[in-house]
Amino acid sequence: MKNKVLLCLFPALLFGAGCSTVNEPPPKQVAKAVKPKPVPPRAPVQKPQPYTAKKPAPASGTATYAIDDGKNNFKVEPSLPAFRAEPLMPPADPVPVPEAAVPALPAFAVEEARIPTGTPPAVVALLTEADRNRASGNLDAAVVSTERALRIDSRNPTLTYKLAQLRIKQNKPQLAEELAGKAALLAGSDLDLKRKSWLLIAEARRMQQNYQGAKEAKAKSESFFGR
Repeated sequence: MKNKVLLCLFPALLFGAGCSTVNEPPPKQVAKAVKPKPVPPRAPVQKPQPYTAKKPAPASGTATYAIDDGKNNFKVEPSLPAFRAEPLMPPADPVPVPEAAVPALPAFAVEEARIPTGTPPAVVALLTEADRNRASGNLDAAVVSTERALRIDSRNPTLTYKLAQLRIKQNKPQLAEELAGKAALLAGSDLDLKRKSWLLIAEARRMQQNYQGAKEAKAKSESFFGR
């Protein structure tokens, strides 16, 4: 019985509670206090500085120069000591070579050569004229006559040898050596003319101060037996 009464009262209580809640004003919203977030400090803004050219550091051992501002004259400040020119020394005189150090050789005798038999008369006449001019000291005329005879008989070794003799007397040892060498080749089996030609070569080399070559030519002349 009690349960039935409770069941009947329960809906009435619920209805009454609902009406009381509808008439009540809504609760006021309370604003929550929000703490502001800390703002990080800003970096100070640097103002751009005007561009100034850097002065190059002066290198060691070089000159430094003052900056010209347009008011002062240009000035050079050298960092090196002043150069002082030293007087030039005169060249030393060459040491003279003592005469005893140069091996001296005595002059070699230049022998005469006979005109071979069978020589053309025109050549004999020219050689006779050359001998006469040589005896009188006119060596140039003697050379001209001998060269004319050689143009007639160019293969005659005696004419070549006589021209070499004249070059020796003219103090032209290089020409004399060349002519005497040619005469030795043209002499062939004439050993006496070969010997005389090599002896003349020895004298020409001695005049050129080729003493070793002169000794060799003298030894070569002694190797022939047509004396």
